[in-house]
Amino acid sequence: MSKAVASRIKGDDYQACVFWNLACGLFHEHSKIEKVVYECEEVKSLDDVVVFYKTPILDERGDYVTADYHQIKYHVTQGGSFRWQDLIDPSFINAKSVSFLKRVHDAQKRLAPEGKGVRFYFVSPWQVHPDNELAGLISNTGGELRWDKLSKGGNRSKMGIIREEWKKHLGLTDDDELRKVIAPIRIIHSSDNIGMMNQRLNNSLMGAGLKPIEAGSMVNPYVSLIKGLLVKEKTEFTKERLLEICKSEHLWVGHAPVNQAVQIGVRSFYKWAENMEDETKDMLCLLEHFDGRYIKQGSAWNDQIVKNIESFLTHSTRESVSYHLHLDSHSSVAFFAGYCLNSKSGVDVAPVQRYKGRHVWKPDEIYKIEDYSGWQCEETTIDETAQDIAITLGITHKTVDDVNYFIEQEELSIKKVINCTVGDGPGGNVIQNGTHAWILADKIATIINSRSFNDRKGRLHIFGAVPNALMFFIGQYAHAFGPCTLYEYEFEKRTPGGYMASISLPLVK
Repeated sequence: MSKAVASRIKGDDYQACVFWNLACGLFHEHSKIEKVVYECEEVKSLDDVVVFYKTPILDERGDYVTADYHQIKYHVTQGGSFRWQDLIDPSFINAKSVSFLKRVHDAQKRLAPEGKGVRFYFVSPWQVHPDNELAGLISNTGGELRWDKLSKGGNRSKMGIIREEWKKHLGLTDDDELRKVIAPIRIIHSSDNIGMMNQRLNNSLMGAGLKPIEAGSMVNPYVSLIKGLLVKEKTEFTKERLLEICKSEHLWVGHAPVNQAVQIGVRSFYKWAENMEDETKDMLCLLEHFDGRYIKQGSAWNDQIVKNIESFLTHSTRESVSYHLHLDSHSSVAFFAGYCLNSKSGVDVAPVQRYKGRHVWKPDEIYKIEDYSGWQCEETTIDETAQDIAITLGITHKTVDDVNYFIEQEELSIKKVINCTVGDGPGGNVIQNGTHAWILADKIATIINSRSFNDRKGRLHIFGAVPNALMFFIGQYAHAFGPCTLYEYEFEKRTPGGYMASISLPLVK
């Protein structure tokens, strides 16, 4: 078999996996998806997979979206990269005369004349070239092109050259026309390879009530199925239609009986939480306050963000039922959610932890404490004349070196640092389950509340690298901590000492 043919087959398989990952959303209890179309004929070159919504959903900027169009550009290797120049080069998408950006412009004029209402996804396993200006234009929030950066500078600046080249290519005369063209674009680069895609697909299949792909199988039945349906020109699928097909192919296993907990969620990250609207009865989206992981305005932490979280949790947990809280969010958000839903709130709530799938971390009522590893704490005195205490919680990552460097650089007045770790050191498997997390939260609360009288006079500075579910449990105890400040770390840049203060408690009202 020639390499070209093999590459085409792998590309088709990759597209099929993207389809099934999206189509699984049809089977979520609160799904807002009306139908998913494979090889849609409505928009050329943005037709690989299209998702239509029953009712509009909010995008990353707070605008309503009725459909998502996907172009999947598969490559056999992960080693390549692309630049802003490639978006106006027809050969980049294996075309002769029409570029990706021109395809988008044609679709935008018809489907999103004001630059909103739909999204156009470009999905590729290749990365954006790190030395190209495009790398600084793609937002980590959802892959949109950041007009606030692209619009800066005159026509001869780096950004101005891009604007002028793109406008010339599209036959546009002013920047606002260009803004409307690129506003619906979402670039998902460095996407999963086929192996990772299949792992992700298995999680989606199990969550949808479909039979997972057998480990080690040479054949993916879902890829074969959608290819067979394409040959028969069956490409448009509602929940009812796809369920009928999957049952006939013996791929439907149904959902295991579970307690009818109400699913609610808070989202401040977009990646992996794109479908939270479909997975929850009610959700709070905080994306408008962030650029990827980074807060746009630091003052928002103790203003709009805490107000929105408190209001949302108050109104969405009024029924006397059990709740599962999805926290695709910053650790400070998870902590404050626990602070709002402490034991005195009377709400029966368990956090949902994301690690190799999703797991409800509800602690068992009966357990043996000796079955679980506990905290190991080490105190280091920095300044005997100071009053504030810093505590580091290093479970998923080592934190103490960065915290010490941050304290030194920011000249924080800190009396001592309490460094807390669990087991043999940081890692993803340190915490076993919800019971383990709850025990650790209870113990760390005891450690914090056992500070001496003089140590409790100052503020507590909390630096956490722990699963969000544990941060939620710790937050439930935090009313007894006294004045405290949380910090967020620049995990993507890994800047030494790269912390920023976030929420301070108690709130000033």
